[in-house]
Formats: sequence, C-alpha cells, structure tokens
Amino acid sequence: MIDESIERAHASKDEYVDVRTTDRIDLLRRRLIQKGFENRSREWFDKDKLPDIGKLSPEALKARLAELLTARALACVENLGVETHVMVRRAIAINDMLVSMTSKPVCIESNCHIIDNNELLCGTIPMGSNGLGKVFPNYLTEEELRVGSVTNKSQMALLGHNTINYDNLVKNGLNAIIEKAENKLLLRTGLGDAYSKAAFSVAVIISCKAVINFAKYFAALARSEAKQHHDGKRHDELLRMAKICDRMPAEPAKDFYEALQSIWFVHCCLHSTMDYFSLGRLDQVLNPFVAKNKDSKDYRLQVELVENFILKAAGRLNLTTQYLVEQDHMDYNAALGIHPYYLDQRAGLNNFLQNVIIGGVLPSGKDAINDCSFLILNAFKNVNLPTPGLYVRLHKGSNKKFVKAVADCIKQTKNIPYILNDEVMVPAMVKALVDNEDIEKAITDKVMEPLTGKEITDKYLPTEAYDQNMIVAQKIEDARDYCVDGCWEPILNGKSEWTFGMVNGMTILECALNRGATLSSNPALLRGQKLSIDTGKLETFEDLEKALEKQMGFFVDQSVLAMCLYYLTTEFVVPSPLVSALFSTCLEQCLDKSWGGAEYNLAGTVLGGAPDMINTLCAFKKFVFGTTKEAKNTYSLQDVTNAMRYNFTAGPTDYKTQRLYDRIKVDFFTNTPQFGNDPECDEIAQLVLDKFYNACKKAKELAIATFIDSKGDKDPKIIAQRAIAGYYGDSLEQIFLDQGVQFDLKFTCGLGTFEQYNWQGAGIAASVGRNVGDPLAPNFTPTSGTWHTPPTQLLETFDKLGLNRFAAGVITDICLPNAGMVDTVIDTFVEKNGGMLTVTIASEKYDEIYEIAKAANEIGNKHAASDKLMQYADIMVRVGGWNAPFITLPLSHMENYLKRPVASN
Repeated sequence: MIDESIERAHASKDEYVDVRTTDRIDLLRRRLIQKGFENRSREWFDKDKLPDIGKLSPEALKARLAELLTARALACVENLGVETHVMVRRAIAINDMLVSMTSKPVCIESNCHIIDNNELLCGTIPMGSNGLGKVFPNYLTEEELRVGSVTNKSQMALLGHNTINYDNLVKNGLNAIIEKAENKLLLRTGLGDAYSKAAFSVAVIISCKAVINFAKYFAALARSEAKQHHDGKRHDELLRMAKICDRMPAEPAKDFYEALQSIWFVHCCLHSTMDYFSLGRLDQVLNPFVAKNKDSKDYRLQVELVENFILKAAGRLNLTTQYLVEQDHMDYNAALGIHPYYLDQRAGLNNFLQNVIIGGVLPSGKDAINDCSFLILNAFKNVNLPTPGLYVRLHKGSNKKFVKAVADCIKQTKNIPYILNDEVMVPAMVKALVDNEDIEKAITDKVMEPLTGKEITDKYLPTEAYDQNMIVAQKIEDARDYCVDGCWEPILNGKSEWTFGMVNGMTILECALNRGATLSSNPALLRGQKLSIDTGKLETFEDLEKALEKQMGFFVDQSVLAMCLYYLTTEFVVPSPLVSALFSTCLEQCLDKSWGGAEYNLAGTVLGGAPDMINTLCAFKKFVFGTTKEAKNTYSLQDVTNAMRYNFTAGPTDYKTQRLYDRIKVDFFTNTPQFGNDPECDEIAQLVLDKFYNACKKAKELAIATFIDSKGDKDPKIIAQRAIAGYYGDSLEQIFLDQGVQFDLKFTCGLGTFEQYNWQGAGIAASVGRNVGDPLAPNFTPTSGTWHTPPTQLLETFDKLGLNRFAAGVITDICLPNAGMVDTVIDTFVEKNGGMLTVTIASEKYDEIYEIAKAANEIGNKHAASDKLMQYADIMVRVGGWNAPFITLPLSHMENYLKRPVASN
C-alpha cells in the first residue's frame, strides 16, 4: 500500500516538539464528556423513518439507477437487469443512509447534519457500537431475510475486520475510482451471472457518488454558516472548510487539511453504513503533507486537526449505562456470536472497531517512524480518550526518541498506545503468506533486515526459482506493511479479508481430563456435557498430553472447517461496495471483497484461556501425575476433577471430603507453579502452544483438501467428505476460478480472549487460581490475581515460546501499579520477542468506582451512581481488545481489574 517513491522525512532526535492542545480542543472534549453522561437514546436513527429498498419493485429500482448513476454508466447497463442485484440494492441503501444523515426531518436529533461551532472537520457518525448494534436501511427482500435465518445472516450481520487503502484515496480521490468503475463497465464482461461484475461496478459508482454528495452538503452548509458569523476567524475557517469539502474526497489532496478531511469523510461514511473499519497506518499516508517546521503555525494546526479527528471518531461515546436498554439496537444476528448477551454488550459499549497504527518498518525494511508518527502520538496524548485506539509498531531498530515518547505517552494517559513488535509479527505474517516450510526456514530470520523483499530473496533463496522468488519478495513487503483491525487481530494493510473462529482452551482441557465431557456439576448431564470424542482414561501425564492433543485437534478442526464452510455466506447478504472501491484488488478484478476480490484472505483460529490451561496442567503434573518423592500421586485424578467440578465444596456433612478439597484448593491456589511467576511453567507453556499450533496446521491441511483445492471436485473421497460436512458444491478454488480469480485462504492462529474472558469462564469448572465460573485469564496474560513477580519475568518466557508462529496475534495485557517500569517493560518486550502488548497503569480510584457501582447495582439507583461517577470519566482500562471507561464496565469486569496489578519490582 505504501508508495515509497515519495521521500519520507524521518524524525531525528532534534526534530520532535511536543505541542500542547488548544482551548478549542479542550472545549470540544469537555462537551463530548458531558454528552457521554446524557441520555443519548434520542440520537439514534429510527429505522422506521429510513427507506426500505428491499420492498422496491424492479421498475422502482431501475428508476433509482437513473437517478444515482452517471450518464456514462447508465448507458452501459441499460436493460441488463442489474438493478435488482443485492450488490446494487446495498449501494442504494448506502446512498439513502447518507442522504438521511443530511435530512433535517430524519436526523434532527442525531446532529449528523450540523457543523459544531468549534469543529474543523465536517461529518458526524450516527450512534452505534459493537455492543449496542447499528441502524441501517433494509435492502434485502422478504424471501432473502427468511432464508438468511438458516445461516444467521441478515443485512445487519456486517462487522469490519479490515482497513482500506487511504493512500490511494488521498492521492487519487473518489472521482478516479468512479472513472475506473465506468471503464470496467465498458468492457461488458460478466454481466448476467450471480457474481455480476456489472452490478459490482454500478454499486461502486453509486457508493462513491453518495460519499461525494455527502461532502458537497457540508460545503454548502459551511458557506451558509459563514454568512452567519461576524467573527472573522470562524468566518474564515468555515469558508476554508467549504472549499475543502468541495474537493474532498472527490479529488486528490493537496495538503494535510485536505488529506485528513478526505480520510474522515470516507471513515465517517463507512461507519455510518455498517462497515466498522479501522484506519490503518495513517502516519505513512499523511507524512508527505506534514509541515517540516515543528514550531510553525501550520504544524500546530495539523496537531489540532488530528486532535479534532480523534474527537470526531469518539463522538459516539457513552459514559453511563443507565440508558442502555433504550439504546440497544443489537439484533440476534448482528453480533459476532449468535446470541448477544448483557456482559459482552456492555463491555463493547464503546467499541467502534477503529484503530490508528503508527511506526514499524516500511515495506523496504527501513524504519518507518517519521514526523507524522510523532505528530499523531502527540495528538492522542493530548486528547486521551478510549477511542479510537492507537497502536505503535516497534522493533529493535526503532528511533530511540520515538520509543521514549511512546513510554511517556503511556505514563501520561495511563494506557495508550498499545505495542506491536515487528520482530515477531513480521516473520509471523511472512510465514502465513509464504506457506512453504523450506522457504520459511531460509528467510524467517532475515525478514527484519533493512533490505527490500527482492534483495532478501536474491540473497537467501535459490536464484533459479526466479518467478517464485518475485512472489515471495512481494509477500515479504506486504507482511511488513501489516496493521491491526478494529480490535487487535493482525491484518494486511488494505489488502486482506479477515475472518476468525475462537476455541476455549479450558473446555478443551476439561474434555481431555473427562473423556470428552465438561466438568459440569449438573447431575442431569451425568459426568458432564459431552462435547467431544472420548479420549480414554488417564494413567500418566503422557496420557494427558496425548488426550489433550486429540481434543485440541477436535475443537480446532471444528473452527477451521467451519470458516471454510461458511466463508461465502455473506456474498449475497452483506456485500461491501464502498469498502471494495478502495480495498485490495477488488476494483481491478470487479469483485466485491465478499466475492473473493481481496488479494489475500486470512482465516484465524484464536485460542482463549491458554494461561489457565498452563496453570492447571502444571497442577496435574505435580499433584496427580507427579514423579518427585514429595509430590508423587498426592491426589487421585478423580478427586481433583471432582474438586474442580464442585468448586472445592463437598456436601454439608461430608467433612472428610471437604478437608480433602481444602487441601487441593490450597495446592491449586498457592503451591502450583503459575504462568508469569514460575520458570517451571515454561515447558508446559511450550507444550500447549505446540499442540495448538500443530492442530491448526493439521486442520489447515484437511480444510484445503476438503473445501479449497479444486482437485477434490472429481475425487469421490473428497466429495463424500464435503457431503458429511453438509456441503455439496464445488471447491472454493473452482468457484473463484469461474470468476477469473486465483483464490487462496491463508489459515493462521493466535492466542487471546478479546473482552470475552468473563463469559468464556462462566461455564468452566474451577482451576488453578480461579473458582467455578470465574473469568479466564485475559488474552495471553497471567490469570488475574495470580501474578506476583515482575512482568519482565513473563517477558523473558516469551523468548522461549516461538510467538513468531502466530500470525493471528498473541496479545498480553499488563496492569502496573505505577509508571516506574514502563520503559523497562517496553524494552524487554521488544528484546525478548513478545508479540503484542498493552500496558495499563492502575488507578487508586478503581476501588472507589467499584463500590459506587456495586451499591447502585444493589439498590437499583443508576441515576445516583451516574452523578457520582462523572468525576472518574478519564479513567480508562484495556478490555480484551479495546479501551473502555472504567465506569462503564460490568461489575465482573471491574472485579477482574481490581485483581490485575502486577508486582513492579
């Protein structure tokens, strides 16, 4: 994505100047915080007031095309019947949503149609979030909605896990995209089939025109507002904004202001039309426009513009939970899971799936830190809000002044930015993309050398494989350009479609311990809920290892195969023409991202609860299958699994068993080596990660053979395997070959829980350091309340675990009691090959907030609690995959955080 033909000025030690925020930004921030405590339910759009495109007749849809298309495009598609295609209907819905956002009768209380008196950027995203849902016009027919209930898909089932090519946007503008789409229409290929390229081009044109018209509305509004301002400064500001909105995002950007407004318009329109996309590597996109004089008025304005950008992105902020029922627009099929639940919805209240990524290396391998990296970091530090998130990519050769600035920002804000380690993530991405063990071995340790991809392949791969080496060289450069989506999953910057599945590691371990059943205390389930195969009785720890390997394979197979089986269920439900206009190779191939138009397709399997697995396996190795004289056969397998099942509690008169359970609990909570504290765990940690990684490799091989490789289309064995899975079609490879596309699905794996560590632990038996139903360890972090050694001890462990295998990410959340170790933690994390890191500096106010929230929960007086909690609005914490105001968390999440601070020395 990054065009390195543009000379990128890199910040030297003497160039960086920390610019303080302005009174304007302070005022806007105070207003946003105040609004966050108000009842925002009135700001939500009423779906009944939005058009229903799904009910329009073919004739009415054809009339809409005549209204929305350019004359050139309309002439190309007349009488082709593309107007009824779902892709076109989706584009019309995008247009109608943006029109509604500028229509006073429809959006009067949403404020999407106004320019705030102090803002420098135009366009406001309507209310919505990952926790509360979205509002968008219906564009599916009644029959499509009914059939979609089988696969849990409707027009509301869209969530973003990608970034678009903002570099292309600011260099070329949307008019260039429209022209390309029109030229594709002139080719008149693929006009009549279900994957209509004509319908795709039409949808791109309608969507891009809708964004341009949205911007034109604000150009006219700014001019109108300017007439009402006698204040010369605001009058001039509005006229300048009007000129920018006249050009952006239709045309190429000429300066920083235009580029940022162009990006904001597109981001605003994506988030307003259900595509909750991240922002990618903005420092690389914007740096060519940054003023070189850091003391200049222009540079200070640019910092202020980025601060305004952050405030606009945070505009949907909710700081009270007393109005959640009124704001809840989450349908049964609009969440990541099938059934939204209160804990997850509340934790995702302020998750808008938007991140900015700065720093790292360029595709060439050179350090990417530049003037804009410092500028963006400066702005985020000044504004300090929970959203959008800010990630920085660091590596061993990162600019030292920038690393220091990152540490200072964490100390001041208490939890931003988050850290990505290029030393781990670039090799992981290269392995995933290259997918050839011989080539991986030759280049894995070389991909962080400051060489281009071609220089690396020329130097370290056989020269006779020239064509292959050129492909590998490009993949190295694409891997170096990675970023993350709206949470923390690594993706390729503007080039990859991403989907994922999750498996619960503690469920896997319970099934290994209990012959394929969970350790449930429900007597109706006999020995537990049967979820998996019976892997037999356990006599030794080696037996447990083998059972764990089989159970891991069983659950990972389910995840990986399901991602293939359901990969195309969105193609005729939630296509994304506005995204695809600026995404990967979609426009060149005339294929939506849901049709395989992306250059790369990534499917990640994420393992939750790995630290709890490690701890519990350590306990079984020591106290059940122990080989030392002190620990040998301390307890029987049945006694320990029963103690876990019944939460270390026997019947009221069974004193003997209770004494046994008490001893087991003491050993589980006090005498067991635990992840983060004891080097003894390292071997078990390696075991868990190896078995998971190997299970993913085997599942990938099965999935490719069964669902992807076209050779299986004529193989009776493979055809039978597909039928067993309930699938009777051609391979994914053949389906896309029919559209002229080479399709490949890259399977990756990672470790984490997102915010779901609470409910993931809800049905799990007791284990080391936790009781029945307690949360699992958040992401790849020691179980809350069990970490008693300095964090550097855990970071030392990372160096032994080979985290550069996990291209789906391995993220660790550290909560420090004070800022004293921040610099050391960052340096050690990068040096010892950690993957992804968040650092929160604990507040002494956690307990106060918890007691207020707990009292309000007990007496049911949320209004009184909200008033008391206003003073704590600036306290943010990391919740699995994003930042959240601590005051908005459910009690169980607060309790988890009270246990988190780790020893700092």
